[in-house]
Amino acid sequence: MTGTIRLMQAEDLTAVACLQDSCYGEALFESHELLSQRLQQAPASCWLIESVGTGIQAYLFSYPSVSGAVTPLAAPFSCCKAPDCLYLHDMAVSPQARGLKLSSKLLQQAIEYAERLALPRLALVAVQDSVPYWQRQGFIVVSDLPVKAINALASYQPGQAHYMQLKLV
Repeated sequence: MTGTIRLMQAEDLTAVACLQDSCYGEALFESHELLSQRLQQAPASCWLIESVGTGIQAYLFSYPSVSGAVTPLAAPFSCCKAPDCLYLHDMAVSPQARGLKLSSKLLQQAIEYAERLALPRLALVAVQDSVPYWQRQGFIVVSDLPVKAINALASYQPGQAHYMQLKLV
């Protein structure tokens, strides 16, 4: 069973944090408190996929932002008042659910949400050698970034984090 997409709720955060721990190395850890803050800032754009009997299989934290802006690792974010993109900050799929195309379902949810807001693009920071995955989804690496964004990228995995965008139709 592939589960149902729904908006994330505060009571989901313990399970989301456990899923985060199973998907990311210690260098990319973000605290339960920070996850809670993010959900409070953007409750309409944080989703998960849940399956009866299996629980939470995948999640996505995203928020309206501006192109070229990068939230440093483990830093709080706030929604932009005049956004031009939907920033996908953190997506994770349970190791047991890999191959079920759950990330594609969450990505489609984000695209539909961005289109409802009339945002012309999605943006993200690719980590853990995920650039090829995101390129297959249509994202391109953007290297012409402001100094503040370059410094924020260094907070992830220096030299291994890449800012990417997907232009929507």
